[in-house]
Amino acid sequence: MDSDLCRKVAASGAPDGPRPRKPLICVLLALWPVAATAQGRVGPVLQVDMSQTFPLDVTSSLADDGSFVVVWAASGDGDALGLFGRRYDAYGVPLTAEFAVNGYTTGGQHNPQVASEPDGDFVVVWEGPDASNTGIFARRFFADGTPIADEFQVNYYTTGIQTEPALAADPDGSFVVAWSAAVVGDPNGVAVRRYDASGTPAALDFRVNTVTTFGQQRASVAMTGGGAFVVVWDSTYGSDVEVYGRRFAASGAPLAPEFRVNQYTTGDQMFPEVAPRRAGGFVVVWRSEGQDGSGYGIFGRAFLASGVGGADVQVNTHTTGDQSMPKVAGDGAGNFTVVWEGEGPGDDEGVFARHYLAPGAPTGPEFAVNPLTTATDTEAGVTMAGNGGFVVTWLSDDPLDPTAGDDALAQRFAPEVIFGDGFDSGTLAAWSASATSGGDVTVSAAAGLAGSSQGLGAVVDDTSGRWVQDDTPDDEDRYRARFYFDPNGFDPGEALDNRRIRLFVAFEEDPTRRLLAVVLRRLNGAYALASRARLDDDSQHDTGFFPITDAEHFVEIDWRRASGADAYDGALEMWIDGTSVYATASLDNSAGGVDFARLGAISAKEAAAGTLYLDEFESRRSTYMGP
Repeated sequence: MDSDLCRKVAASGAPDGPRPRKPLICVLLALWPVAATAQGRVGPVLQVDMSQTFPLDVTSSLADDGSFVVVWAASGDGDALGLFGRRYDAYGVPLTAEFAVNGYTTGGQHNPQVASEPDGDFVVVWEGPDASNTGIFARRFFADGTPIADEFQVNYYTTGIQTEPALAADPDGSFVVAWSAAVVGDPNGVAVRRYDASGTPAALDFRVNTVTTFGQQRASVAMTGGGAFVVVWDSTYGSDVEVYGRRFAASGAPLAPEFRVNQYTTGDQMFPEVAPRRAGGFVVVWRSEGQDGSGYGIFGRAFLASGVGGADVQVNTHTTGDQSMPKVAGDGAGNFTVVWEGEGPGDDEGVFARHYLAPGAPTGPEFAVNPLTTATDTEAGVTMAGNGGFVVTWLSDDPLDPTAGDDALAQRFAPEVIFGDGFDSGTLAAWSASATSGGDVTVSAAAGLAGSSQGLGAVVDDTSGRWVQDDTPDDEDRYRARFYFDPNGFDPGEALDNRRIRLFVAFEEDPTRRLLAVVLRRLNGAYALASRARLDDDSQHDTGFFPITDAEHFVEIDWRRASGADAYDGALEMWIDGTSVYATASLDNSAGGVDFARLGAISAKEAAAGTLYLDEFESRRSTYMGP
């Protein structure tokens, strides 16, 4: 594929049946090439500030369809700093030119935060000059970047300095803004104001913190469902700084007193960020001094909706030097991603990320967001969509043009979960295509396996293939799939020496060819399973067959493309009923990535007869799913 110029996703035909054509989609060129990674890196690094110099405070937000908006502060609005934005589709293709966010240009506008609704409409908040000193402002936009209305001032009380805004939006369009403020009863407190979906304030500003000794600052806010929200901040007590939080109902009424977030109290715990998890829970991350054994590290703590929290958990696995300025985003299903800046594997001044699945388990160690490790990267930010994908933004100096100052950059990452079968809906609606012969591929309760309500039945009585197809994969370097199946006495045509049939195939497209397959064999009435992987010389690596019974079984396969020609570091592993039966990490299979997959009775041969049951299909990019 043309990895740096265009993602060509077209094919004229598949070896096991016709393959619909997809459009040719070109993506914005980066200044350096980017390869896909096990963490799901998609496409090139995007430079979003094409005309401004010296950007700062870059931030972004994703809609549920994967489109996203990036907002940054930079010179260029005619007077000091202004705010600019740009919209991108799910493939990283710009939907708009740069557009101005702030209409009022006197003085400096900076420190923006942005939050999207599921349909792509979004709101931006920032700090700028007001009648007293510095205030908090906001503006709402349609998904195409057109302003819904003029900007408006968020803080009603204007005495003193209002700074460091934080923003969270609910799927219904309502939103909450929190900021550091000279607020009633506390000259150094944290204030909040709530807004409905039309941008109308629900009430005046109110103070979040109850303790007013010393200073409270650097607030972060997250919506936790149904309009409820949680605010966290760091608070100075004597010589140390600690992280505190408070939960609120949709009405703005506090659900409980403020609470300390961090359990480890030696040194300073600062720069907290909060994101929603599932069922009203939330996760908080912060920078902790000395806790990881070397300078500053990144730590987090998960909380239930009731406010009950778990233990402090270390996020960074690389502990040399300092890790600082964390950000966190969740997808509403419990998965979340943490990013930060500092020293990490192979980069002394980089931006790093670590992704976690809903139960709280990381998908692996931290990884560098910017593949160009000679750059100095700062101001990391992250946003997630409802499908689990995320976008990381950051500022980076440009070694290719040292006079140009920093660039505002963005990198897309695909979600960990690629696809789920949706059979329990009673339809094939989740699948992008299917091949049937007289209704011989159906969803029914009879085919339900592993306790599910419905599964897929593939009735074979001729040589036509019966399969369903998922087009969600996109040039995947790492692809893992699992499913249950029951041979149900199926005969692939053993009387005519046709002993095998493919149950699952993962394909590359352009050219269209099989990369990975699971094969069922029946020999002398006994069943066995094997998997196969295509190699660069177009031969195949075969695991050999493993005996199974004529009953329900679980199979999972994990495939990884080699890092380059003749690298011999591609991998294939196969599990049957939860036991790994085969594993290798020495394949020469760098030629293609997975672009689509089929499940069913694929490429049946003469005399094949019977019904195969298949169910609980799911694909991911790395994490073992198990039975």
